[in-house]
This record gives sequence, structure tokens and C-alpha cells, in this order.
Amino acid sequence: MRDPRDLYRFESTEVLEAVPRGGLTLVHALPGMVDAGGACRIASTYLRDELRHLPLVSFDTDELVDYRGARPQATFDGTSYVDVELPELTLSLMYDERDRPFLFLDGPEPDLQWRRLTEALIDLVEYFDVERVVGMQAVPMAVPHTRPIGLFAHANDPALLGRPGTRPTPAPGTSHDPESEDSAELVIPAAFSALLEHRLGRAGHPAMGYAAQVPHYLTRTDFPAGALALLRRVSEAAGLDLPLVHLGDLTDAATVALQGTLAQNGEVRQIVSALEEQYDAMKDAEQSPLATTMDLPTADELGEHFERFLADHDGEGPEDPFPR
Repeated sequence: MRDPRDLYRFESTEVLEAVPRGGLTLVHALPGMVDAGGACRIASTYLRDELRHLPLVSFDTDELVDYRGARPQATFDGTSYVDVELPELTLSLMYDERDRPFLFLDGPEPDLQWRRLTEALIDLVEYFDVERVVGMQAVPMAVPHTRPIGLFAHANDPALLGRPGTRPTPAPGTSHDPESEDSAELVIPAAFSALLEHRLGRAGHPAMGYAAQVPHYLTRTDFPAGALALLRRVSEAAGLDLPLVHLGDLTDAATVALQGTLAQNGEVRQIVSALEEQYDAMKDAEQSPLATTMDLPTADELGEHFERFLADHDGEGPEDPFPR
């Protein structure tokens, strides 16, 4: 295998020197074949718009992306091609709302050279002495949008999920008895992030992630509620203060628009009603065998939303129930 370090380059000495060594979290969003509701894309774009960030590492996408399989977008003005937008895979130094640094990796899921890119990322994790890696995904599920969003939680060490009684990913050369596991075992198509998490565990680096369960009927529609659910969990897992209120506003607006659409479509309303009944029945029976968490707003978010509500209605005063 060619040297994995040839896949990337550092953007500038100044930014490299600004990265603290030790205690860092690396957050990644690499949407690929499946990014239900565009949740990872929305979360990634939102963080870049809301938080201060500096380019740290760029990867050679010509080595990693199949342009014929995922065509870049070209802009044609009727006479000329004024732009061709090639995909970028980058690692940034980002700062949360309390100015605490973390690393953020985003871009397209690679089509090629998964092993080599994994080795390159492990090299960077060790170079920057990253403490924890946290990833985001979004998958379509037969769930209604009218219930709290579920997230599949996974990690290469179950202790990261508060499940210390189960085994982490075994190190090379050690034995592993699958019959000793309590959780269900599934065989599914792998994403690059699954390989990365697995290989990080084999190299002794803690890694975890969350996959938002997006209603299957909204898979091809922008669903900011999925992004909000992911960022809430990433914020908690990474110990970061990520901005969530504006994304909550986008989610509220999208929900209102969706309800208006459903009001005009009886067939979809029937689907949603059936999913609600199924969801409630499974929740009552506690039938989920996987590590799942529910997305609920934090106390700080509720407080901020209430303050914004009061500010929007300041000076209006209550209506007189007995007008003269």
C-alpha cells in the first residue's frame, strides 16, 4: 500500500501550530450513498456557517472520489461553463461557542482507497493526540415525523455508550466470543465511517457515532430535525457547546410546512397515522434490540426558545377578553 500520508497535506504552518495537542475531539460527517433527509449535509453546512473555523488539512479527492459515479455540478450560463464544483474532503480546526477547539472532518464519503484513507486518518488522530472521534449518519426508517427522533448509537468500546458490561472491539491477536454478546448482531452494507470506527478501535482509539432515524417518506426531502438530533448528541458526547437554537428555528419552520403539506394529502396522512400506531406499540413493548436514544431538547434550548418567544411578543400585551 502506498504511503497514506501522501493522501493529505497541511494547509498552513500557522493553523497547524494553533492546534492544541491532547484533549481534542474529532467530529466527522461524511454523507455517502445514504444521507436520509440530508441530515449530515445540513448539520455540516450549519456548523460551518455558525462556528469559526480554519482549514487545517486537505485530502486528494482525485484519489478518493469516482467522479463518474457522483458527477460534480457544473454551472452553465447559456454560453460558457462558469463554474465546476469539485468535491472537497477537509479537516478543519473549529471552535465551539465557548471558543473551545475541536477538529471537524467533512466532505463526500470516499469511493476508493478506504484502507489507505483510514490509515491516513489514524495517523492524524495520533499526530494531534485526539482523545475521541464522534461521527454522524442518517438512515431511513419506518418511523413517523410526529414522534421524537430515534438515533442508533454505536461505539468501538461499548463503555462509551454507558454499556460497560459488553466487549469493545478486540485488539489484533486477541480472541472474541460472539456468543458472549448480549446485543443483536446484524450484517449491513458498510459505510466508510463504519470501517474508520472499527480500525480506530483496533488501534486503541475511542470512537463512537450516532445515526439519526429519518422517516422513510422524507428521505429525499431536507429534514433539519435529523440534523438537530445529531448535533444534540454530538454536543453531549464531545463535551462541546454547539449552536442549536437557529437550527431549532429551521426545524420548526420545516415542521409547519410539512404539516401544511400533509393536510392536503390524505394518503400520506394515513401512512403517518399507521406509523404512529406502530411506533407507540413498539415503544410500549420496548422491542428495540439496538442501542437507541431519543432526541429531546435540553433545558437550555427550551429556555432560549422561551426567551425568543417573549422577545418576539414584547409590548403586544394580552388581549382584553371583554373589549368595550
